[in-house]
Amino acid sequence: MTADIQHVVVLALENRSFDHLLGFVRHPDPAFDGLLDGGPYTNPGRGETIPATPDAKRVLPIDPDHSHQAMLEQLKDNAGFVRSYEKQGRGKQPGAWGGLLGPVVNLAVRLSHRRGQPKIKGRGPLIMRCQPPENVPVLATLATRFGTFSRWFCSVPGETWPNRNFLHAATSDGDTEIQPRFYTNTTIFEVLEEAGAGWHIYFDDVPQVMAFTELWTRPERLARWYAMEEFARHVEAGALPAYSFIEPNHRPPVRLTAGHPSNSQHPGNALVPDEEYDDCDDATGDFARAEALIAHVYETLRARPEVFDKTLLLITYDENGGFYDHVPPERGMADPGHDPDPMTAALRFLLHRKSAAFDFTMTGGRVPAVAVSPYIPEGAVDTEPRDHASVPATLRALFAPAAEPLTPRDAAAPRFDTLLTLPEPRRDLPDLSEHTTTPVTPLAPAGTTQEVPDHYAPYVQLADKVAGTLSQVNLAQPSTHPPRERAGELRTAFLNAAELGRTEP
Repeated sequence: MTADIQHVVVLALENRSFDHLLGFVRHPDPAFDGLLDGGPYTNPGRGETIPATPDAKRVLPIDPDHSHQAMLEQLKDNAGFVRSYEKQGRGKQPGAWGGLLGPVVNLAVRLSHRRGQPKIKGRGPLIMRCQPPENVPVLATLATRFGTFSRWFCSVPGETWPNRNFLHAATSDGDTEIQPRFYTNTTIFEVLEEAGAGWHIYFDDVPQVMAFTELWTRPERLARWYAMEEFARHVEAGALPAYSFIEPNHRPPVRLTAGHPSNSQHPGNALVPDEEYDDCDDATGDFARAEALIAHVYETLRARPEVFDKTLLLITYDENGGFYDHVPPERGMADPGHDPDPMTAALRFLLHRKSAAFDFTMTGGRVPAVAVSPYIPEGAVDTEPRDHASVPATLRALFAPAAEPLTPRDAAAPRFDTLLTLPEPRRDLPDLSEHTTTPVTPLAPAGTTQEVPDHYAPYVQLADKVAGTLSQVNLAQPSTHPPRERAGELRTAFLNAAELGRTEP
């Protein structure tokens, strides 16, 4: 008997490196390439050498800088992590703008970021602290009991959105930073649909994948979007499509509403004041809730062996988030291709992001990528270099083998179903049910006012754009509420519209 994969499920979490989450997990295969063998694994600090250690907290006083320019500095010999984190705390982010007006804009950006923000000094070494295995019991168990890709890299040395775009379209359309705009690149969802294979998107807030308008501006496609809780119901009913993409809840804690807390593991959702950091280790916050989400997805599948035997689950992270990893990025990758229009090219002479010169032949940092299936041997490790374009490459191979690649990147990308090598499904599967729930951190009092954090602001902008489009066909109403409420309203309106699309003939 061999694996007959009829369902692929991808859960993409936020902003963590391989070493930060799995570096100190004991694995019998040296190809796992963590931090327990070899070394030394260090980064230069301010007059001292900082080693990687297994004593990270679940919280941080500073959200690491994961801009394109910062990541290029961090990944230079993989020796810039401590300096970058220290500069982030001191408000000295690298200048991202070039051209004749670049120096002026860089200065203005720095001044605006510093205004009203206390400088946090001496925290650079924190970025070398990696999670002890007891803080990641779910991910660590799945990595050791199933399969791990020890050379899976985020596609771009840059932020969340361009990396998530590679998951869906094998390109970021030339972006290395978050650009809260709509994208028209063809996605793997459309390729599958053309081949007669179904897809669903499960979400619990404003998902970044909404930026691809072709996936929801037609009623029959809008009907493929579901609330997160529907995933378990579909597994129970044996109604999973060929491809299920699960996007976690990105909403920062101040924006929590009952029943919909964040669970993306984004470090910006787990910040504490610097003066409280040394005595705080929140075991019930966003970081732990992301572990619970992973456990929930896994246990939902494990409870239905007849479904699980036909399913391949991939858990990965969209980018490394500025956290230390000792493995250098891959180079010589296939450029997915993007040519700026003439007006854009002319304007770059005066002002452009330095990232505009990036040729996309280099990946970002290494991220966790764990494959789960009863057909994967315990402790399997794959060392072939991959990036997020392996997701559309694998889906094409499994469900649309006659389809053309989306871009040169996924045309060259290795599949990730190669770890399914057992002749029959295992039944010695770990029980992670005790980790499927975690208490919710108390929410901010009603009426609390707080600015939208920088890392979430693009999602509010996306929500406004989506709501504006839906309002044109009377599926949503424009809102004048504060940003932290508008995003929640969009979620409700979108799900109502999706349900309408499923019930109308």
